[in-house]
Amino acid sequence: NIPNCHPGQVHVQVPIPPHHQHAMAASVDLKASGGPPRASCGPPHSLTRLTYFEGWGLAEQTRWVLAATNVDFEQVALTEHEQFTTLRDEGSLLFKQLPLLEIDGLKLTQSQAMTRYVARKGAIDGTHNFQQGALVDMLCEGIRDARGVVVGYAFNQDKAAHVASIGTRIGKFMPVFEEKIKDFDNGARLGFIEGLPSVGGLCTADVLLAEFVHGLLPMVPDALDNYPRIAALHQQIIAMPSVAAYLASDKRFPFPTEGEVCDAYVANVNKVLHGR
Repeated sequence: NIPNCHPGQVHVQVPIPPHHQHAMAASVDLKASGGPPRASCGPPHSLTRLTYFEGWGLAEQTRWVLAATNVDFEQVALTEHEQFTTLRDEGSLLFKQLPLLEIDGLKLTQSQAMTRYVARKGAIDGTHNFQQGALVDMLCEGIRDARGVVVGYAFNQDKAAHVASIGTRIGKFMPVFEEKIKDFDNGARLGFIEGLPSVGGLCTADVLLAEFVHGLLPMVPDALDNYPRIAALHQQIIAMPSVAAYLASDKRFPFPTEGEVCDAYVANVNKVLHGR
């Protein structure tokens, strides 16, 4: 059983091979590394645990928002089909699918719900102002739609054709993101929203756009050549000490480009979900 579990949280037997033990590394202490202060709601010292496959995928947005809002988390990477069926059959997965985020005594599924919960705790979701919150939500939904080209890459058999289609598929989103990014604080920072209570005025869409770009660039290195504001915002977010700490940590899975990393990720997903 995973140690230090609190009542009501799932206990999963997770045998991790030695060469995959990075997925179970101790939480990176981001508390003093910049970004919004830790939110105070939830049980004191409650464990935050993110359970997913042994790789990048739909959990990656949540990892970035956890890092940006200074929430320490334990990462559980499933390696066996039986681990998934245990979670599914005991009712931990609302729609019988991953990822799963255990936080504040809750078991959250659906990646967008997980991301929004963490963002709300960290005061970066814009909901202190309904109009700003609506804009943040729209931008996050647009990022999710654009991000489909990144999420589907590892599972596409014709990767060259997939990459060739990316420019067209994200073409309606990128100019909007570029236009909506503004200069704030006399040019000291870029972002979508002004005046959020979070440190530096950070909003969820800032973080998620940077995460999307970080996955896009390995496939299309020149994707930002015509989008200088997006490029600058990406650099601003990955330079945040807490995000930089996550990206340099053992919790960070590499993007599954072609080759061994991609093959291992696809094999892990198939084994965990289907037992093959």
